[in-house]
Amino acid sequence: MLRILGWAGYDTGLRRAFDSFTRDTGIAVSFKGVRNQDEMHHVAQTEAFDIACPTTDRLASWLDSRLIAPLDEDRIGFARIDPAFCADAHTIIHGRRYGSPNIWGGAGIGHHRDRAPLDPDGLSLMALFDPAYAGRLTMREDTAFVAAGRALEAAGLLPYPFDDSYRFEDRMIANYDVIGAFLADHASHVARFWFSEEEGMDAFRSRACVVGYSWDTTMAALQREGFPGNFIAPIEGTNCYLQNFVLSAKADPGPAQDWIAWVNTPRGSAQYATAFGANPTATGARALLPAQDQAFFAASYPAEALAKLWWQPEQPLWFVKHRGEYARRYRMAVEG
Repeated sequence: MLRILGWAGYDTGLRRAFDSFTRDTGIAVSFKGVRNQDEMHHVAQTEAFDIACPTTDRLASWLDSRLIAPLDEDRIGFARIDPAFCADAHTIIHGRRYGSPNIWGGAGIGHHRDRAPLDPDGLSLMALFDPAYAGRLTMREDTAFVAAGRALEAAGLLPYPFDDSYRFEDRMIANYDVIGAFLADHASHVARFWFSEEEGMDAFRSRACVVGYSWDTTMAALQREGFPGNFIAPIEGTNCYLQNFVLSAKADPGPAQDWIAWVNTPRGSAQYATAFGANPTATGARALLPAQDQAFFAASYPAEALAKLWWQPEQPLWFVKHRGEYARRYRMAVEG
């Protein structure tokens, strides 16, 4: 039995992918879903798993925690991944491959087409804080600092480049103090926080929110339900995440790497991405996605947006610790 630790909220689509893999290989799959990166890391430290799915910016912390083992590139068919998504700077650590990218997606501006009509041409993240939508905004309390921080950086209002927040602890604190003050000043704009995909969708379904700093997959899923929502890639660049498969240091590497190899085929990659409504990474997989998904991503990521993707930097453990405290203070400011 192959034990996969992944993301909650996508059970139906993932089960289709797991069943296809089992039919092709004879390997059965058990799955445990979690809501966020921190929970995934915690569960990996306390429960047995074979494959987990952290994003690229977290790989170093998984290795530092001695949770993962290097991958065999030939065994997993790594050459079938589109070179644009190999992310060697992050998936190779100390000369060995520890991550195999499988889907990518991003966070940008989600909005209700009728109740918050926005022109996507040159739209800034600062539009999230437009007084016109005060009291109708949905955010995550942690990534709100990315949205506001990159908007403030574009306006020349941060003491240091925003990317320095991930490299220097003192610069992170200096930047986040400014961002935190800005968010506190706009605390009344937030109607709802979200943390999981389902919570992000519910914020819009509830009619309490008309704009949000949202995942593209959230808006794609809402569109599939018939909800009049769109995703806009902001002028600062969409905050993109690259999900990876990692191999447990305690796993049998055979079946685990067979799973990764299966997902690295065009058909497997398309099926896995379809489960999330996300973008696949294997060469040739995009053409196998459902037509609605292809249309959504073509509309959400025109050529100029694809040229400006902002890949989430690695988040060191000290960064994650401080980020959690800033997020806690922001939630207190919003909820009183």
